[in-house]
Amino acid sequence: MSIDVAGLSFEYPDGTPSVQDLSFRARAGEVTAVVGPNGVGKTTLLQLIAGELAPTEGNVTVEGELAFMTQNPGFGSETATTVADALALGLPDHMAARFHGVRDLYERSGHDVDAAMALGEALDEWSGLGGYEIEAAFDRITRSVLGQGFDESAERPLDRLSGGERKRLILGSFLVSPVPVLLLDEPDNFLDLNGKAWLERELRSLGKTVLMVSHDRTLLSTAVDRMLVLEHNGSWVHGGTYTTLSQARRERAERLARDLDRWHDEERRLFRFYKTMKQRASISPDLASRANAAQTRWERFRDAGPPQAPPPEREITVRFDGSRSGKVAMKVESLEIPDLFLPFDLTVWNEDRVLLLGENGVGKSTLLKVLRDASLLRREELDHSRVRYGPTARVGYFSQENRLDEVGDHGGTLLELVGERFGNEESARRVLGRYGLAGHVRHRPDELSGGQRARVQLIMLETEQPNVLLLDEPTDNLDLESILAIEVALSELEATLVTISHDRAFARGYNRFVLFDRDGLVAHTEDRELALRIASGSGFSVLDEPGLELLTRQD
Repeated sequence: MSIDVAGLSFEYPDGTPSVQDLSFRARAGEVTAVVGPNGVGKTTLLQLIAGELAPTEGNVTVEGELAFMTQNPGFGSETATTVADALALGLPDHMAARFHGVRDLYERSGHDVDAAMALGEALDEWSGLGGYEIEAAFDRITRSVLGQGFDESAERPLDRLSGGERKRLILGSFLVSPVPVLLLDEPDNFLDLNGKAWLERELRSLGKTVLMVSHDRTLLSTAVDRMLVLEHNGSWVHGGTYTTLSQARRERAERLARDLDRWHDEERRLFRFYKTMKQRASISPDLASRANAAQTRWERFRDAGPPQAPPPEREITVRFDGSRSGKVAMKVESLEIPDLFLPFDLTVWNEDRVLLLGENGVGKSTLLKVLRDASLLRREELDHSRVRYGPTARVGYFSQENRLDEVGDHGGTLLELVGERFGNEESARRVLGRYGLAGHVRHRPDELSGGQRARVQLIMLETEQPNVLLLDEPTDNLDLESILAIEVALSELEATLVTISHDRAFARGYNRFVLFDRDGLVAHTEDRELALRIASGSGFSVLDEPGLELLTRQD
């Protein structure tokens, strides 16, 4: 079941182009990744294929039924409020309707005779659709993610789950959906290391046609067959994985440059020949026809236009100055969040790079928010929990959800928002250009893609010049070039980092690792490979892992 796209173009109502003259095929049974800069049209492409947007030109042909998982499915949704609702998101509409119908009849059958009579027929229809097999798959998903069967967890509110738990539930429902074609928009976002390892295994064995947007370098290296590369001046297909993408991109740029040089050489040659023949014809009228023919050849060649130019070099420049925050940057004493983790102690020294690891739902994001603002602790927690920073510490915070209200979004344009921080419009334009946002100065922040909003958050952090950075999934939603730029900036920064990230390649820049398990215990190691191996496992216990230093208080 393939996806065929031919001459596809799309413009927004204001005339802004997005996808332009795109043609490609996602082959049956293969995983094709879509990569490219933030704002180039990756999500728009998926929406066009799914039929959520109508193309300006071109057409899309999909063999078989498809399911489309959006970038943040079930987040803030009014229709998906429970675990059962979330799991139904991956089902085709007719199956989702029957699934909800059966559940409604079950609830009413105990006191409604008509509902009880209709239930038997509804169950027969549900069984005929493969419903019992789907429910068995849902049960496996909830046991893996929540530690409970489907019947016990179906009515649990979604807003009580972590972002990673919600994402894995919904992603699981799409992967077990009976449809043969899947469109997945950043399926790895919000997943912990164990979840990403699970997603890689599932994609490799799925056997469905998958077109997915992702910026996770490990996932793109291990779980895809081909890559569709979108650029601002065109697109192309790389017949391999991320491992060979850089070389393929470089070779393609060199080939395009050579083709363009040859075209210019030929255009100049034809022009010179035409001019020479025109001059000769002025002396010898018998050569007029040859001069006219030379002119026609040159004009036709010129009007046909040059071949595609190499893509322009995109360089995102992130600048954090940093400074010392004191010998001890941060000291945590007996910090506890009931139902998440037990009291633990941690000393973070100046310029430490600390990576927080653990499954979704163990409290890592909550911890960062408390480290940013201890007033979030309840009174009984404040009695013994202490968070102290060095005397010159300036704390900066990056939100996992790319929420610009965290940094003062006032509803104006991007230029106005950044201009307030940098003092004038000229400075704001320069910094927006450094972050690849020069073309979006008149847009409101809520009109930007997730990756573009993440870059705006980085700009806000830059204005604060923090020397202690609390980063919650800083690479989620960012394109590959932006991720590399952040890695370079952080590696050169004289500051302290406390980061949550499930980007395995990103972990190379860290030297201390704090692990949180499901029992609320906290441990520490400086062994990167050990930490990543443990955190990639399911339901690990720090007590079972030799080589870890227990941080949880024993008194």
